[in-house]
Amino acid sequence: MPQPNQNLSDDIAFMRSLAEAGRDRPMVGGSILLAAGAIYGAASLAVWVLLATGALENWMYAGVFLSATVVYLIALAWLLRGLPRDGSPYQVATGVAWSAVGWAIFVIGISLGVVTWRLQIPNLMSVFPCILMALYGAAWLVAAILMRQSWMRVVAGGAFLTAVAAAWYVDQPMMWLLFGLGLLALLAAPGLVLMRQAKRAA
Repeated sequence: MPQPNQNLSDDIAFMRSLAEAGRDRPMVGGSILLAAGAIYGAASLAVWVLLATGALENWMYAGVFLSATVVYLIALAWLLRGLPRDGSPYQVATGVAWSAVGWAIFVIGISLGVVTWRLQIPNLMSVFPCILMALYGAAWLVAAILMRQSWMRVVAGGAFLTAVAAAWYVDQPMMWLLFGLGLLALLAAPGLVLMRQAKRAA
């Protein structure tokens, strides 16, 4: 007759195997990362071109990124409908991490805008790309640890390096080129990889 401790040990081992199996399932939300990286990456490259050609007026910053945000929010509302309603604990945890980063970016952006307006420091918003890339790096690092995906660590490292590089070129058009390419390479491209993984796992 099985002992209670043995039954408990078997139950724990079974639950652990289920949890560990969840690591093999790809991270969800790849389509959202692809959309965000492509839309804001294109917006950043547009700002870089306008700056490099001397055609950028101060109001164009807000115009370009407000337009990008409208497009992204429309895409987001559509893409959210296609996300699965359930998932492994690791998928849920990575989703929470990315959601928290998204809200943090939103609040930081508004806060920097308020400080810029209150103190009349137009260049203050130039630090936003550095902050954003650092937050993306943190989210990728969390995902890499939870999902045990070494390639995500590489993406996280790339995001951290891009944040520092953008800071170095903060007063030059090169910053927007680095930021735009960084969004395409470190957000849009990995998002596409995740979408393909999800398709193969379906």
